[in-house]
Amino acid sequence: MDPLDALRTPVDPVDPDPTFAEQLRERLRDAIANTGGVTMTDAETRTTATATGTDYPDLSPYIVVSDARRALTWYVTVFGAVRRGEPIVNADGTIGHAEVAIGDSVLMLAEQSDLWPEVPVGAPTGPTHSHTLHLQVADVDETTRRAAEHGAHVERPPRDQHYGRGAVVIDPFGHRWMLLVPPAAGSDDSGQ
Repeated sequence: MDPLDALRTPVDPVDPDPTFAEQLRERLRDAIANTGGVTMTDAETRTTATATGTDYPDLSPYIVVSDARRALTWYVTVFGAVRRGEPIVNADGTIGHAEVAIGDSVLMLAEQSDLWPEVPVGAPTGPTHSHTLHLQVADVDETTRRAAEHGAHVERPPRDQHYGRGAVVIDPFGHRWMLLVPPAAGSDDSGQ
């Protein structure tokens, strides 16, 4: 006998709330018919902190881009990102929320939209950057080449530094990325 059988409790099926069941059926039909994501109302997108729990690291960047569909494809192609779930599509057709996993991190993104004027965020538009996203990669030269091939501006080509081999690229959506392979363990990283 399996010792875990003693912990097993019988399943007591319950009927879901009919309104909830119909809304869920409708969302599933929409999701199957529309490969661009699902549309959710503001009330449906609210969650509590415990609802997301351990699915996220302690810090996840949340960026705004001008074309989220293109950005998602770019991050998958260039950085090997993996899409997490389906994007949430706003009433105006823009992506309200999407996520990709890159290594052990989660990058969240949204598309700039006029639906929420009270939220003062926007996609980068000029040469000045308020942030740099730091990404450790297996091969800086190859990642930089792939980024440039797919439309990134190479701000600083790959080169060896005391902190590792690094490069800086600006993705086609205006976000600045520092790509880095740290020095091997035990190497001289004193900067001299």
